[in-house]
Amino acid sequence: MNHQLDNMIWHALQTGNREMAILDEQVGYYRPDIAPFAAMAEPTADNFTRLHQFLPADKTIALTYPASLQPDTRYWKIIREMDCCQMIYEKPVSHFTGKGSEKIQPLTDEHIPQMLELTAMTRPGPFFQNTILFGNYFGIFENGQLAAMCGQRMNPVPFLEVSAVCTHPEYRGKGYAKALMLRVMELILAQSFTPFLHVLSENATAIGLYESIGFRTRTRLNINMVKKIG
Repeated sequence: MNHQLDNMIWHALQTGNREMAILDEQVGYYRPDIAPFAAMAEPTADNFTRLHQFLPADKTIALTYPASLQPDTRYWKIIREMDCCQMIYEKPVSHFTGKGSEKIQPLTDEHIPQMLELTAMTRPGPFFQNTILFGNYFGIFENGQLAAMCGQRMNPVPFLEVSAVCTHPEYRGKGYAKALMLRVMELILAQSFTPFLHVLSENATAIGLYESIGFRTRTRLNINMVKKIG
């Protein structure tokens, strides 16, 4: 792993999201009320063992590791393997506008129930009670209902992830997801960070949207859900 984004979870825990991290010298994970992600400083069998020893009993985590390094099935149960595109935006800072941008409003703690409902319905990725603490979450409402949302997540400095991009099925096709992404990206770029994101490689519609904004695929990687056993 040579590029910082090849091990983005570890670098985020060490840098931009350190206040949310529970760390040992070689392994760590996010506070369980915020995100399920865990990481190793280096993907080795020894660090897999350290991670197993460090985690609470029966904890399910999401992490990346190369195909050449597989978890020992005596200690780990693989729940889900996700083939993802990691996309990055490297264009110059510019002023972003998008259809529906006039409807965008910040999301706060009072909106958490609707955010949890929308993400449970659309499944853009893990979203927990306090995921909002990553910051800069925005939404668009229709008739009092959260129609679409987007925010930021992992912050392996100098990169910052665009996350939780989702739209209620009744409101798709209105350009809301793009408008929200552009708002979040504008804030990321204003902080001199580089936006990046993850999307399932099978999600051609989402990939097309992200490419239309200016993202390019940097690499493919697995983000796997595994549960500690034993």
